[in-house]
Amino acid sequence: MSHVKLSGIHRVKKTLSSGEVRKYHYAYRGGPQFWSSTSGILIGSPEYLEAFLSKTKPGLLNTPSQPGGRNSTSAVIQRYKDSAHFKSLKPRTKSDYLKYLDSFEKEFGTDPIVMFEEKEAVAEIRLWKDQWSHSPKQYDYAGSVATLLLNWARDEDAVISVHHHVNIKRIYKSDRSHVIWFPEEIQALIDVANEREKRVVVAASEGGLTPQDIGILKREHVQKTPKGRRLFFQRTKSGKPVAIPVTPALGKLIDTTPEDQDYLVVSLEGHKLQPERASGIVRDLRKKANERAEKDRSKIHVRNELHFYDMRGTAATELLRAGCSLEEIATTMGWGIRHAANTIENYVALVPEKSDEVLLKLAKARKEAGVRG
Repeated sequence: MSHVKLSGIHRVKKTLSSGEVRKYHYAYRGGPQFWSSTSGILIGSPEYLEAFLSKTKPGLLNTPSQPGGRNSTSAVIQRYKDSAHFKSLKPRTKSDYLKYLDSFEKEFGTDPIVMFEEKEAVAEIRLWKDQWSHSPKQYDYAGSVATLLLNWARDEDAVISVHHHVNIKRIYKSDRSHVIWFPEEIQALIDVANEREKRVVVAASEGGLTPQDIGILKREHVQKTPKGRRLFFQRTKSGKPVAIPVTPALGKLIDTTPEDQDYLVVSLEGHKLQPERASGIVRDLRKKANERAEKDRSKIHVRNELHFYDMRGTAATELLRAGCSLEEIATTMGWGIRHAANTIENYVALVPEKSDEVLLKLAKARKEAGVRG
């Protein structure tokens, strides 16, 4: 249950002839009294808020202490979950949202949704988000879900007329475009991997596949081309179609997939590979490779800051080394031209032997695409 401070309240203190001091709270100067020091209600408590609303917005107040009340936060969250807006989300996004929606409901469920019309509610939301203060990314995500819910309550459900959890400064910043795996680091993973783990590494480093995409690929996504083969599918996150050329290493992965296996890359137990498990496999291999390097100094140490996603940079850099155009790289990686131009510019420094050539191609492509240099 939340404790909310309300703005605009007019507070009056009176001393009786007996010397006793009594306090009274009015909804606003000249407005109705909703609390007194003899009421037994704790200032800032849900009962205090209910008393305030009973005098100021009785039409919106519908047994707020009961989760089933139409205007309780819990009821609004349930209606949002039942809405077309929520049902149209991709499964992974739904799962992410539910984590924070369920937590939000646990914290504020029995409170009336109208409490979020008060500016002080922003501080309440911040206190709720503090449980993820150890992770700036999760902290920001929690705030985004809260804003999205309140926007829906205002614009679609029409149970609030305004809220103040808007334009909240984000604290998570990440630019990893300069971070890529070097070939010898990828080989170090392969050297300590079993067969199923190797397939994860090959698919990520050769195809630039994301953790979300690596586990969805089937034989039906493999298409023949005039000069070889390609993987053609829609990105899980964006829904954009992408075509990835099948390199010799990817070709071997495809051709050695067991006949009775539905997916090209599976979990270590042979099931559908989930995104978080794909990332976990790479982390485990990195740890194993580094433990081996500690015992044998001739072996490669894999940098601890490297993530699964950074293998996409490796794949993009390999395309640079092969002399691919900006448009070809954008198509292969599933990026827009503008994003590809900005990202590749950072990779140029990591491929010094191609830098002059790539910069010329980049300048030309930017000009043709109408992107300012």
